[in-house]
Amino acid sequence: MNKDQLTRWNDTIGYLNTKFPLAVPKIGDHINTIVGVALRATISQQLALGSTNGVHPNTNANKNARHALRALLLCQRVYFSDLWAKQNFVGQQVAVALSSLDANWKALSLNTWGMRSEQSICDAIAMFAILPNATAQDVSDTAKLGAPTGLPPAIAGNLNAARSTFAVTGAAETCYRGVLGWLLKSGVVSFRWFMQNAAPTGKASLDDLFGDGIEVWPASTPFTDASVLPDVEAGYVVHMWNENTGTAGWNGHWVISNGDGTFCGVNNGEVKAGPGKVEVLKKFSNNGVLRAQFEGYGGNEMVEVVGPKGFLVLQEKQPVTASRGRMVKFNPLNLPNRM
Repeated sequence: MNKDQLTRWNDTIGYLNTKFPLAVPKIGDHINTIVGVALRATISQQLALGSTNGVHPNTNANKNARHALRALLLCQRVYFSDLWAKQNFVGQQVAVALSSLDANWKALSLNTWGMRSEQSICDAIAMFAILPNATAQDVSDTAKLGAPTGLPPAIAGNLNAARSTFAVTGAAETCYRGVLGWLLKSGVVSFRWFMQNAAPTGKASLDDLFGDGIEVWPASTPFTDASVLPDVEAGYVVHMWNENTGTAGWNGHWVISNGDGTFCGVNNGEVKAGPGKVEVLKKFSNNGVLRAQFEGYGGNEMVEVVGPKGFLVLQEKQPVTASRGRMVKFNPLNLPNRM
């Protein structure tokens, strides 16, 4: 790197470390571990602002805003690119490097942030650090606000995201998409954790993100009408599945516990309203009964057979075989590599 590139790089790394001193690992130091020395000159040049239209002029009064702008660009360039970002493709067990950046990402980002104040830009950088005081309860409170919108922009690579205004947008076709979005919005994780796999599926990739979890109900104990499901703390991530279904059914269902026997989730098992029953819609629920969801993984194995009128009906599998429903929970404050 020439002197200008080296100075720009070091100043930007230092700015991130200074402005977000509680981030662990510090954002600037972390970027230095991701970006090799040989690539830093190229990326440093991409951070250059010069006299770009739509950007604060290079004056003493704008010095801090320009520092902040370069710092935001660096975070986006590294954490949204294939230097860091990963994602699963259908049929793959592990995530692979995949950039979420468009070719004109810098111009798009500057269109939003180029003339903003330092404080406003730092609000966007804050998406790359957890909120120091975020709690598990915050995850439940966030999830209760609603499902992912299903509308653009996707969360991964969202150049306009900021802590104070962040909305859970994008895809909501799988239950763990909702869980990931709520974790990010709550502040218990940052974009750095989220971008490790923005679309996980399958045991290997979900284990990488969430770890082993704490057993709530073991598969070795049949779950029956008389069973008492243990309480699960508010804001904990809950995974439930039937081990009899093998690898194909391992994904099961992922929700957020509300701590009172209810849950927040998307792509749920529907429950019709009735005496003593709370309605659960497939699209989204913020007060569904956790036990009712788990019942779908308990009892005895069922099979479809042709009924007397020629329609498919469910009946118990013969010989009678107990389902091996299992439930585990995850403290969101103890997720692997949480940052």
